[in-house]
Amino acid sequence: MKKDKPKRPLGERVRRMFGRRFVAGSYSALAAVVVIAMAVVVNLMAGALPGDKTEIDLTDQAIYTLGDQTKRIVSSLDSDVTLYLLAQRGGEDEQVTRLLERYAALSDHVKVTYIDPNEKPTFLDNYDLGDTPLYANSVLVESGERTKLVSYDEIFVTNYSMDYYSYSYSYTTEFDGENALTNAIHYVTSENIPHVYALTGHGESELSETLSAMIERENMESEELSLLSLETVPENASVVVINAPTGDLSADEADMLIAYLENGGRVVLITNYIASGEMENLLRVTAAMGMTAGEGIVVEGDSSMHVSRYPYYILPDIASHDITQPLIDGRYYVLLPLAQPIVTVEDTGASVTPLLTTSESAYAKAAGLAMETAAKEDGDTDGPFTVAAASTLGEGRMVWLTGAQMMEDGVSAMVSGANSDLFMNSVSWMCDQVETISIRSKSLDETGLTLTQAQSSFWSIVMIGVLPGAVLLLGVVIVIRRKRR
Repeated sequence: MKKDKPKRPLGERVRRMFGRRFVAGSYSALAAVVVIAMAVVVNLMAGALPGDKTEIDLTDQAIYTLGDQTKRIVSSLDSDVTLYLLAQRGGEDEQVTRLLERYAALSDHVKVTYIDPNEKPTFLDNYDLGDTPLYANSVLVESGERTKLVSYDEIFVTNYSMDYYSYSYSYTTEFDGENALTNAIHYVTSENIPHVYALTGHGESELSETLSAMIERENMESEELSLLSLETVPENASVVVINAPTGDLSADEADMLIAYLENGGRVVLITNYIASGEMENLLRVTAAMGMTAGEGIVVEGDSSMHVSRYPYYILPDIASHDITQPLIDGRYYVLLPLAQPIVTVEDTGASVTPLLTTSESAYAKAAGLAMETAAKEDGDTDGPFTVAAASTLGEGRMVWLTGAQMMEDGVSAMVSGANSDLFMNSVSWMCDQVETISIRSKSLDETGLTLTQAQSSFWSIVMIGVLPGAVLLLGVVIVIRRKRR
């Protein structure tokens, strides 16, 4: 009888039948399938994570990176907030959706919902949107009974300017989404809305359109105030703004403001030059808060701290304070034209903190606005000087900014809007809203990389010489090693 041959192992039979190359290829294919499957699983898991955990903001202006103030406000929410993105399906703006996802990632109380007005034409019927224009990719912010519409043109802000020499227009576009959305969230979740009064009756200047818009955007109500027919400052006054009065207060008005401050009131004062013997009642109010006007107009002797050829247009040092810290962190300048020294009044019980100061090289021109030369003369007072200050007395607060021209849009634009930010930060500090201070818009315009001559030469050598030489040397080494094998 024939004996049965022992059966070969399956792997050996396969190798004999198909060859070793086939088996090796099968193993490679199997490994590839496993790797692809793992990649799919990892991608699915990553897709389920919030955008801020899986995406890196590499934009020049960090458009998708939320600031510390936003993080504090949103992460501390104790009520639910819904962000409705109003856009046709498939027409959602990528930058807006990414921004909303970042907000949702900060708190479980924030929910993002996409609404297509074509699919839900009656959705907005239940909301009073006022006169706010409705554009695609606007965001409706809702919490409880409160709502606020953030229009698309508030997220992408376009500023136009005209060159009067060439009669041509130019524009810049800024991404102001974080500012608009954070303020909207703060509005719908806040219990009390601050009320800002602008004093009238003494030749005060109206607040510029820029400042008025900033007050509204910061969720504050504003109106004019005349004290002539009143016995006290209104109880709902969160802050009274006195902007560049050309005439003095009456004695009764000064008494009302002093009583208001003593009872915890808040005043922002912006003044032009006050000559000796003028504005005595107004200075009674400042004296009650530990401050009065010094003699003369400030001229800065340090050339690095004033505008070229105009030493009385000063760029003062910015002292650390809740009001000014965002400007310091952003390395901004404040431009102060025709400033006046602020002198501390002793024995008032008020605590006065300088906000803006000059160098020791500064001097005050005793002639004031009648000065014939900016050069230092006999009789001029030596610096340094305080030219803006914040004062507290109990719960009362006053911020005094000298040099009222600083609030003009053209002057503020010379320092990237920092003057306007200083004003708004002062008002926010008055209203105990430090968390909303200065969230800046971010430019979307392309910016070039500026290099010094030394930097340009260095990178030219690296790119033209070092890198190609390194690649060539690596190639030579590889060729030599291969020939030796």
